[in-house]
Amino acid sequence: MSSFLLWVGLAFFAQDTTAQSNLDEVKMELDKLRNRVELLDQENRKLRSEVSFSRQEETPEKQETPAKEETPEEQETPAKEETPEEQETPAKEEAPAEEESPAEIEGQDLSSKSQDKRSNPIYSRMDRFGSGLNIGGYIDSEFWNTEGSTVSTFDQHRFVPFFYADISDNLKMAVELEFDHGHEVGIEFATLDYWFSDAINFRTGIILAPLGQFNLVHDAPYQDLTQRPLVDSTVIPAVLRDVGMGFFGSFDADPWLFSYEIYVMNGFEAGADGDSDAVSTSNGLKKARVSEGNYKDSNDNKSVVARVTASPFLGMEFGLSYWTGAYDKAGDLNLDIMAFDFTISGGGLYNAFFGGDEGMLRDILYSIEIVGEYASADLDTDATHSIDGLSGYYVELRYHFMFDAVKSVIPGSTDESTFTAILRWDDVDLDGAKREALTFGLNYRPREDTVFKFEYSLKGESGDLSDSDNDVFAFSVSSYF
Repeated sequence: MSSFLLWVGLAFFAQDTTAQSNLDEVKMELDKLRNRVELLDQENRKLRSEVSFSRQEETPEKQETPAKEETPEEQETPAKEETPEEQETPAKEEAPAEEESPAEIEGQDLSSKSQDKRSNPIYSRMDRFGSGLNIGGYIDSEFWNTEGSTVSTFDQHRFVPFFYADISDNLKMAVELEFDHGHEVGIEFATLDYWFSDAINFRTGIILAPLGQFNLVHDAPYQDLTQRPLVDSTVIPAVLRDVGMGFFGSFDADPWLFSYEIYVMNGFEAGADGDSDAVSTSNGLKKARVSEGNYKDSNDNKSVVARVTASPFLGMEFGLSYWTGAYDKAGDLNLDIMAFDFTISGGGLYNAFFGGDEGMLRDILYSIEIVGEYASADLDTDATHSIDGLSGYYVELRYHFMFDAVKSVIPGSTDESTFTAILRWDDVDLDGAKREALTFGLNYRPREDTVFKFEYSLKGESGDLSDSDNDVFAFSVSSYF
């Protein structure tokens, strides 16, 4: 009798263990199904967004068809599968024949979703070429009050949409449009890249010239001050872009990282008729840039620009740039620009040389960042073009901080919210016309991609210029989206 009871107990234990094992397997399957439902819901939302181009052509019945997609209640139904009877039929709950996997949805030609869409070739092209398109951008609104000016003004300075697309694994397209001051429209850059490897890739289109660092990272939400450095408004007239083609890449020599860009471009132009005002002591090379909407070569003499960078560790980078090419209408006068830039992060220094646990030194160094740039331009001269040299530099110190008591009372503040105090010194010499500026700034970032900026600049002139009252107060709000 005791043996019989022992066998019965073992049988029940084995059955219970098996049931528990089956229950665990079913729960795993349920988790997979829930993840699958979430993916399908995301893909369905993506499809609804992409086919919205054709809604004007679809019938009301077709417009309402998304209601057939899984409702939140239907998405929660897998919880019923925990009953023993439903444990035996997980394939029936998954209904693979009626659902499309994310890979299947992504691979479909969206134009097949609606025969009406095929009647309009514009929508067909949108589906074909826009299926991998990503859209973003930034907005920048400002207020200016300049000493000596009779008018202070608000300015919707920039609205800049970005467009990026992975045409294939190797082909990438990027376009940035710019709407300045509410009415000026232009193309900031428009490039097509062919990726071969990390070491070498091909680029063509309207390209940001890799001359110094600021010209490449000039976006208003990225920078901590509203006013651009003087050297990057005159010697390197940001935003400097041109039509051309060339190569870029990077090399990882652990712990060092090296990168490069080199392009052939049409180059500067000293005015449509070679007038001397294109290069001046007031604007430097700003008016000698290629005109937007007229990117053709003005002198049949191409220019070459290149930049190499070296980073010994994360948080420190040094860059060296060079530009050479003719700048006058006849193509006889050469322009050479050399630039050096650096970025030093206190956090990078701490990790590289100190490390260890948290402490006062770590807190201080992690809050500090220093950036700077130097540029010098040498120009050939003749009877019409008399300016032979431009140079300048800036150094900017940033200190990031936040107080818990302040963060707790600011709506929308998070752990990434921060204040930044900025001190920048600018100095340029435009062929004897010298300008300096000392700028004090304070900004607040509720999140990394949105910033409120306050700043005041003390400006001075010397050399061939007489000192004037032109100090500036600026406030701006900018954000990526």
